[in-house]
Amino acid sequence: MSSVSSKSQVAKSPKQFQLPAVLNDELRAQALYVPFRERSVNPENYDSKMKFWKDIILEFCLHRGSSTFSKYELLQTFSIGQRVPSCLDTVIGEMQRSGLIRPRLEYEYDPSNGWTGWAVLRFWKNPLHKIKNAVLSPNSAQQDHMFVHLTAMKKYCNDLQAIFENPPFSGAIFCYEELKNSIFASTKMSEDCLVLCLQTLSCQNKIGLHYRQNVDGNNNQIIHLVKIPSASHPSVIINESDIGLHNLHTTRQLLLKQLENLEFQVAENEEKARQYIKENKRLLAKTYLRKKHLLEKSHAKRSDALHNIESLMSNLDDAKHNGVILDAYKYGTKALQEILKSSNLTYDNVEEIVSDLRETIDTNSDLQEIIAKTSTSECLSTEEEDELERELKGLFADQAAASSPIIPGKAPANDSQITQPQKIEISDAELIAMLDELEVEQKTPANSFSVSEATI
Repeated sequence: MSSVSSKSQVAKSPKQFQLPAVLNDELRAQALYVPFRERSVNPENYDSKMKFWKDIILEFCLHRGSSTFSKYELLQTFSIGQRVPSCLDTVIGEMQRSGLIRPRLEYEYDPSNGWTGWAVLRFWKNPLHKIKNAVLSPNSAQQDHMFVHLTAMKKYCNDLQAIFENPPFSGAIFCYEELKNSIFASTKMSEDCLVLCLQTLSCQNKIGLHYRQNVDGNNNQIIHLVKIPSASHPSVIINESDIGLHNLHTTRQLLLKQLENLEFQVAENEEKARQYIKENKRLLAKTYLRKKHLLEKSHAKRSDALHNIESLMSNLDDAKHNGVILDAYKYGTKALQEILKSSNLTYDNVEEIVSDLRETIDTNSDLQEIIAKTSTSECLSTEEEDELERELKGLFADQAAASSPIIPGKAPANDSQITQPQKIEISDAELIAMLDELEVEQKTPANSFSVSEATI
């Protein structure tokens, strides 16, 4: 775990922290600033006073965009003239016992507050810290004794994680300086608080951090790279390939800036050469043209380098995707083999089943052919079929002759007329003659009479 500077690097706020209006009351301010009495004397007054200081310390941290504070900072902020709060020791002690704050040194080494961190802090870190405070001046030691407000830290960590879930942060690797500038452009957060939030999220395996040695020459390590996971790439471990890819991106951005600068210088030198030619200063124009050619050669070299870097990055991206495709092939092949094995689908087994199927189909076809063939004795001959047809037509002809009316002077209808009846035309005289010939049949023989006796 890196050790960062213990002094709080507070971002400049647009206005100074405003004290609550209740402190304008002289008596109320005096009651809040005096040391605490025993809680058993007046529990209600004790609890309300303690709540006031807890709330105002949290507001003080959020106003500065920081999650850390010290007793020295509280004294400087809440002192009113010659009156200073004499109850801060009790407030800080109560907040530490209730788990609202933790010492900064302890939190930096073990944000999760585990047993390993407690043992190392007790037997190694704390003794060294006490020696350092004894050597330093009292004011420096007092400023160095910082506390982390866990409520403010949780709020800033949640805000930072919500930012990381959206592009362009999700699934990317950032240099710390680049990430810091992006965060400061959208949120009000001090650099000291940002470092602690990144260490907290890294301890929770929500991001990955890579450290490098500080260029100042001391033994401190500072954050170099920050890896933010995504749904498709959930790993937070920064390996050598990630570092190499980040270096390629950094070099590419540097070359792009250099090429842009070179293009501007080439245009500038060409413009100066044209100006000196107009003034008939050939030597100066030639000098700037020579400088322009040198810049163009440098531009060509950097363009080739940029092309090589972009080709290498493209190959790395292709290799990464090819690895994903190969893994998909491997998993798919394994799944297919398991399915074939569980279903007993082997070459010999399938070939045997198909062979049996073909044999069964051939047997069924032979059986159907045998059933379709019948003996001559069971079928009627052609002559018998013709005789049955003629007899059937005769029956139809008799039925038609019995049902059709007989018209005098008309020949009976033949077979063709039965099947295709024609329209019969009857004159009025013929119709009257037919009516005269009709006879009415009575219901009983006694009442029957001939048609000649009836009058129409």
